[in-house]
Amino acid sequence: MGWLSDRYSTRPVIIVGVIAVGGSLVLLSTQTALWQFYLYYCILGGFGIAAFDAPLIANVGNWFNRNKGLALGIATAGRALGQGGIPFIAGLLISSTGWRDAYFILGITCWVVLLPLALLVRNPPGLAEAKAASRKANVADIEKAYPVRPKLAIGWVGVASMFCCTCMGTAMVHAVAIAQDAGLGAEQAAGVILIIYVSGFFGRLSFGKMSDHIGGIRAYGLASLGQTVFVFWFTQMEGIAGFYALAVFFGFFMAGVMTGLVVSIRELTPIHMRGTANGFMHLLAWFGMGFGGYQAGLFFDWYGNYIISYANAAAAGLINLVLVGSLYLYIRRKTPLQVPVGVSG
Repeated sequence: MGWLSDRYSTRPVIIVGVIAVGGSLVLLSTQTALWQFYLYYCILGGFGIAAFDAPLIANVGNWFNRNKGLALGIATAGRALGQGGIPFIAGLLISSTGWRDAYFILGITCWVVLLPLALLVRNPPGLAEAKAASRKANVADIEKAYPVRPKLAIGWVGVASMFCCTCMGTAMVHAVAIAQDAGLGAEQAAGVILIIYVSGFFGRLSFGKMSDHIGGIRAYGLASLGQTVFVFWFTQMEGIAGFYALAVFFGFFMAGVMTGLVVSIRELTPIHMRGTANGFMHLLAWFGMGFGGYQAGLFFDWYGNYIISYANAAAAGLINLVLVGSLYLYIRRKTPLQVPVGVSG
């Protein structure tokens, strides 16, 4: 989807995503077998969420040269609110109407709300010309314009995001379960996730603004450090006050990570590659999210507690810090060069 937005335009990609998200939710309301559940969620992720993650974020970044971090922070903050709010709304719908009607209502609502908004998506003026000029530019000139060769930077940031999201995914998937194991009730435990995402809203705004002052890589590194420091403490908490306080701190840094990542991609890639670069980064990040949640459940089943699961999350966070730290030091050793007009945009 990111590559398609680079080659063509963002709007049709977003429209396809809206149709896929709404359609998969409607189809999920009709499922009668496990294979259908997996298939419809593949459609939801592969054609729905993927259309929003990379193309839309890349397009927002292309609109701004000043305060681009804040702009991307606002865009990603909206996603944090959705990730926290929609599951809450879905829970209310399931309680009142049953899961089939809940899926159907969510699917129809998605079409009604998002299709008109998708039609408002525009590329910034001159984007097509800037992309064409960037594609025609000499590869050597493009590489000289950046402290790290763009393809190397994409791979470097992508692998870092995979380990970062392994850390993140462990906590996000199992936060409710670990809180319930510590004695919190179901509603109190669900509050942990809600607080993480509410705090994450402010984290994405804050780290977006911060990246405008210190750069995307440093902002990403600071957010990653906070996430890594706090993740293992989920295994040490007792009582609602401790879990809720930890959720505030973890959510703030956890959410700042994604803003730092997309700003870093914006800063390290030419304008004609940003959709593809964001898509590759999100691909590895989502793999890390899935692996983090899976390994946490696996080790819990083996040992009956989350100690090793969350220790693995912290270890993944440390690997991410090594990767982002080495990238930062590599960049510092390079002499910054002026980016040619039409190459970066």
